[in-house]
Amino acid sequence: MNNVSIIVTCGEQQMQLRQLLPGLLSMPYGGEYEVIVVDKMHDKDLEEWLEDMEAQHSCLSHTFCPASSRGLDIQRLALTLGAKAANYEWLAVLPVDVNLPSEDWLRTLSKCCGDEVDVVIGQTKRKSRWNWLSSIFRRSFSVFNPTSSIILCKRNILLQSQTLKLSNCHIIKL
Repeated sequence: MNNVSIIVTCGEQQMQLRQLLPGLLSMPYGGEYEVIVVDKMHDKDLEEWLEDMEAQHSCLSHTFCPASSRGLDIQRLALTLGAKAANYEWLAVLPVDVNLPSEDWLRTLSKCCGDEVDVVIGQTKRKSRWNWLSSIFRRSFSVFNPTSSIILCKRNILLQSQTLKLSNCHIIKL
């Protein structure tokens, strides 16, 4: 099992984060994983709650987008900050409002990870109608519009923003 860093970005969706995080921190997985929350708004209440959660869960950490970065693509910056904070090669990128299909979603996706694979896309239903992750993924990596909500990719791919070959991408129905 590959070790995985799970990146969750959060803006004004604090309620969704408070619902998602306990499930992520208690899921069964055969390898090691960490959860990195990137706060795009740098909210003090959220920061205090995350610090309390970090005291209980050693696999949780958080960071934030500085206020001075408001002229940049804030979502792209949040993903970059999460990737730089990651300790593992494989990154799972989740929107905060994802509806996780099962507690085995990470195990299912990570089975496809390997040297010859750059990206694994897990297709699942989403709570919101806005396909946030698909648009970020499409803009960032020049991939056709996937109807996914969970993307697992190598850290260097996310940080380099290189164009991916679809032959290096696995799509899995969760």
